[in-house]
Amino acid sequence: MKAKFMLFISVAVMYCTFLCGCQTSKNMDKTIPYEVAERYFIRNDVNGLPPTTIVSAEEFEKYFGMAAVMGTNGNPTEIDFSKNFVICIALDPTDIETNLSVISLTNTNSDQLDLRYEIKRGEKMSYTSQPLMLLIVDKKYEKPVILEAVDK
Repeated sequence: MKAKFMLFISVAVMYCTFLCGCQTSKNMDKTIPYEVAERYFIRNDVNGLPPTTIVSAEEFEKYFGMAAVMGTNGNPTEIDFSKNFVICIALDPTDIETNLSVISLTNTNSDQLDLRYEIKRGEKMSYTSQPLMLLIVDKKYEKPVILEAVDK
C-alpha cells in the first residue's frame, strides 16, 4: 500500500512538473527577439513623429538620418529590410534628459505585438533633443504594434 502511494505521489509530481514546463514554454514563445539600432536620429525636416512600424528602406530614409562617429562601433547598425522591420519609439523634442528602455516585446495575441517601454526623465538640459529608440525585428513577427509607456 505504501509503495502504491509513493508511486502515485511520484507520478503526480512528474505531471505537475510537466505542466509547469509547458506553461513556461508557452510564455517564452510569446517573447519576441529584437536588436536595438544604434546611431540614428529623426531628421529635422520630419513633421510630427515617425510611424511605429517601418517596413522598407525607402520609408526609413524619409524619417531617419545616420549619426556615424569615429572609432570602433561608430557606424549605424545595419538594417536588412528584406529580413527585418523596425519598431520606432519616439517622443517629442525636450530639454529634459530622457532615456528610453524596453521592458518587453511580446506577441499578445494573433493580431498585434505589445511593446512595453520605460521612460526615465532626469535633469533639465541646456539644449533640446528628441528621444528615440529603434528596434530591429525579424519580419516573421511583423504585425501592428501597440506601444505602452511606463514613466519613471
